[in-house]
Amino acid sequence: MKSKLIFSGLLVIGMAFTSCEKCAECHYDGPNGQVEIGEYCGDDLKDIETSGKTVGGVNYEVHCHEH
Repeated sequence: MKSKLIFSGLLVIGMAFTSCEKCAECHYDGPNGQVEIGEYCGDDLKDIETSGKTVGGVNYEVHCHEH
């Protein structure tokens, strides 16, 4: 009985660590300086870093930093 409880506890802890989603604050360097665009997580974070941010027909490279 005690071993089942310990195993269950370890399983829950393991799932908590693997389900964490990476998030980061992002910005791009516009013509008037740095523009903050907010926090992105998971697939959205990967997408914005890969594709950049298009503003007024101009695509800017996005930089993201974990917090």
